[in-house]
Amino acid sequence: MNVIENIQVGERYKVQPRHFHRTFIGNVKSVEGSTIVFEVENYDLVDQEKVDESRLVTVDISDVKYSMKNNYFFS
Repeated sequence: MNVIENIQVGERYKVQPRHFHRTFIGNVKSVEGSTIVFEVENYDLVDQEKVDESRLVTVDISDVKYSMKNNYFFS
């Protein structure tokens, strides 16, 4: 279990909810205690039935893997 402190609204995180097969990347829309609402930005097609048109998914803080803020791309 990977718990992240200080989840920030508007920041991007990689998330692995228990009911999803794969991780997704999303922006935090709201935080209420240990419940976080994400707007899904990128997800695997195997989970397409779990993401509706609003692209909002509610998860527990324990489902958040890490912040995408410090990820770098090298080519």
